[in-house]
Amino acid sequence: MPKIKDEATDKQIHHGRREKLRKSFLDFGLVSFNETQVLEYALGLAIPRLDTNPTAHRLINTFGSLTGVIDAHPDKLQEVSGIGEQAAIFLNFLKQFVTYYRRIERDTNTKIITPAQAIEHLREVMKTYSTEQFVLLCLDKTGSIILEQTTTSGDLDKVDINLRQIVDIALRVKTASVIIAHNHLGENANPSDADIMLTRWLVNILTPLGVKVIDHIIFSATGSVFSFHEHKLLEIFKREYKSFATSRDYEEYWLEGE
Repeated sequence: MPKIKDEATDKQIHHGRREKLRKSFLDFGLVSFNETQVLEYALGLAIPRLDTNPTAHRLINTFGSLTGVIDAHPDKLQEVSGIGEQAAIFLNFLKQFVTYYRRIERDTNTKIITPAQAIEHLREVMKTYSTEQFVLLCLDKTGSIILEQTTTSGDLDKVDINLRQIVDIALRVKTASVIIAHNHLGENANPSDADIMLTRWLVNILTPLGVKVIDHIIFSATGSVFSFHEHKLLEIFKREYKSFATSRDYEEYWLEGE
């Protein structure tokens, strides 16, 4: 069979295939499916009038695996022929749904009081990512998780985007404190210049808003971890902010803005 190149050829060439997948799912669950079939069946729920087999193959070929597809940013998914905005949102929803379910399943009463507890809470989740992911934990005053959300994926050099997202979410859910975490695909968990800049700016922005930054945790692909709290970098950033906020420079900064 010739290779299918675009959605224009995605007719119902696999007549009856969707019903066969449906019956197999009802009888045996997903255990009998390969990764492409899982994706094909899922897409069929979002794209009911199109043969989703060719699209599933294109996605797997583009991103390498089912996890690669689910981890991909919706904008990247839409670059694949056959995937529109709704299908991209649906695939992104599946990722967040599973993450949400895992958090509830682990322990609906989980409290995170220390950075060490945050590391243990996030370790298993971060292992599942095959692309760089940025996670935000919002906590209430007791340490209970208000929100656990993947806000961005990939490029942490876009510091301004991350800042806007984090601050917007923190204010929207009225969080008392935040923990941020992301993963490096290599063996090195040490922070980049962009990681350091992002963390310093978060302290400077969230502190006057009454939101405490507990930690920024970086996980490497081999399991090593870097904690800004444990390495005393957060303490340095907070001292820097306090020193600036009590200085004449701080007063002049606000006066200049009036």
